[in-house]
Amino acid sequence: MPYKQNQNYKGVVVFGAPGTGKTTIAKVLLAEIKNGKYVEASRVVINPAMFLKDKLPLKEKGFIDLITRVYGKSFGGKMLREDARNFFTYLKNKYSSAVIAKTLIHIHNKKFRNKFLIVAGVRGYKNSVYFKDEGYLVTYLKTPGGHSTSRLAKRESFSKKSAERERDIEERIFSTNKVEKVAHLSFDTEELGRKEVIRQVRAIVDNRECKRCVNSSVNFSSTINKSGLCDTCEKYESNFSKKQLEKERELLLSLKGTGKNKYDAMVGISGGKDSTATLYDIKRMGFTPLAFSLNTGYYPKHIFKRARAVAKELGVDYVEIDVRKYIRPVDRLSFKKTAELYGKKESQELREEFRRWYIEGRRHYSIKCEHTIPFIRTCQLCRRIVVRAYFGEALKRGIPTVIIGINEWAGLSQDAESKKFVFSAIRKLKPFKNKQAIYVAHLPFLFQRKIKDTNKILKRLGWKIPKGEALIESNSNSCLFARAAENRARRLLGFHPDTTRLAREVTVGFISKEQARKALAKVHNSKDSVRSVLKKAKVI
Repeated sequence: MPYKQNQNYKGVVVFGAPGTGKTTIAKVLLAEIKNGKYVEASRVVINPAMFLKDKLPLKEKGFIDLITRVYGKSFGGKMLREDARNFFTYLKNKYSSAVIAKTLIHIHNKKFRNKFLIVAGVRGYKNSVYFKDEGYLVTYLKTPGGHSTSRLAKRESFSKKSAERERDIEERIFSTNKVEKVAHLSFDTEELGRKEVIRQVRAIVDNRECKRCVNSSVNFSSTINKSGLCDTCEKYESNFSKKQLEKERELLLSLKGTGKNKYDAMVGISGGKDSTATLYDIKRMGFTPLAFSLNTGYYPKHIFKRARAVAKELGVDYVEIDVRKYIRPVDRLSFKKTAELYGKKESQELREEFRRWYIEGRRHYSIKCEHTIPFIRTCQLCRRIVVRAYFGEALKRGIPTVIIGINEWAGLSQDAESKKFVFSAIRKLKPFKNKQAIYVAHLPFLFQRKIKDTNKILKRLGWKIPKGEALIESNSNSCLFARAAENRARRLLGFHPDTTRLAREVTVGFISKEQARKALAKVHNSKDSVRSVLKKAKVI
């Protein structure tokens, strides 16, 4: 049955190499989507442009206006592939690399603005970027060379050799493979059936997003309620209490000067924006901190160099701590199972397995958990180790508190009597009755920091965004384990695995929805597999 699409996207544009099934997928989508309008780029732009070649304006705007005016008129039959390709190159050189996208979007706005556009037959990396920037869902189809070559040869009555040559030429001219880097969705059409591709596209298009954060109905673990809020935001709006944070601020200040030796706080730093501002804050509050970085074996080496430099700049002692000594046998088995899961060939069965373990992982990331499972969200498995390290290292040094630059709550619990939910900035770690408690504080949340507050501190310190990075990033930016897992998890889940974390930063008001969306849209490519990253880190 057709369904009413979400207006977050203006349409769907299907990219891919020849023989990947672009036109087929686009036409099936047309049948599925209510109020859809299908256009084929060659027929709508290239055909009329070739026919009117001698009358084409000098400027791109004039060209776009001309092709829009003649939309709907007939300009002959189907073009030869080579002619269409050559003329695309001609238009690209005459106007711009995104001229096809610009023209189709202009036609959409002028001729059928209220329709949901479905586009096939468009080529070129720059066109994909332009469509994405203008609010269209970019979908990329791929398939192993031999499979798509066979499809192309059959459809166009080519020999296998001619079909292979055709693919190579198109890739050289259009940089089709680069489109995958910017696409919202990417599918291997040999491994995934047509129905599954359509289902995932529909899930995105029909997505209901929380009106406060970036959680949405695409994430099957998130519920969007009648209020328009996700379950987390609804709890936060109904239960968040500044009085709770006031009590916790008093608790933190009471720990100042209570260390058994030189230091009264350990501050985790990576040299990034949050940890740098946190170290600055805690020192200004009068604490005597020890800055530290945890070495898991799969954090980029430059992080430790950067962290050490920040600590030195702020006049704070620094230590790098290898946390692999805190990995238990059950954790190593979980790392192994995670590597095995990520190493499987993509299929519908694996997709279901990923979804199942994603949900299961939410119940097994406690440091007390003894279960051995594969984790889809790498940070959940990592948490088992680093939280244990917080306690062990602070206890060993006689330091009462560990301060972390995390912008969301440290704990969410439900009061037994009032049934109200309590959002805490400080978490008490006391796994042993005969040992002292260690308090872990999320300082930005405790003081209700916003990104603008962090920026003010960074500006004061002269801190600059590292080259190649953005101010707000997903976990993949600073963790090779997360980076190796990111793209496969995104494909198989249908959403970024770090969505819930960034959603919480939006919920508490630290960043905006748009900032979170931008961070989640960024692709971090990894040359290493999950298995190779974990092997190099010596955790499996």
